[in-house]
Amino acid sequence: MTSKTPGFTAQPRPLRVLLVDDHNDLLAMLRLVLARRGYDVTTASSGAEALKLASTFAPHVVISDLGMPGMSGLELMKALRAMSEMGAFKAIALSGFDCPQDTQSSHAAGFDAHIAKPIEFDQLFEVIERLTK
Repeated sequence: MTSKTPGFTAQPRPLRVLLVDDHNDLLAMLRLVLARRGYDVTTASSGAEALKLASTFAPHVVISDLGMPGMSGLELMKALRAMSEMGAFKAIALSGFDCPQDTQSSHAAGFDAHIAKPIEFDQLFEVIERLTK
């Protein structure tokens, strides 16, 4: 037997976003902007850190810079897509480059979208919403 509490409506859980960038100022700014939008945001400043966080955080969306030292965003995405415990998630590449070859490389690595820097927040929010509907 289940009971329902009158007037109670379950609130949807916030969208979980894993944000990865090696520039701490950009990482902090994006975290703030995304959190104000209502997303549950966890950050990583490297690909290796993102891999450690990903399976326990279980993001709905991964937003990653491509040009990072150690492990590029392309390498990170290939590794995340290979992790069976990750489940389904959407991914957005952030890059200082926006030529067709860069976008193709992002998609080939497993990204669902490619956004050029400098980031326009309205565009980022539109892409997140489109990918998660």
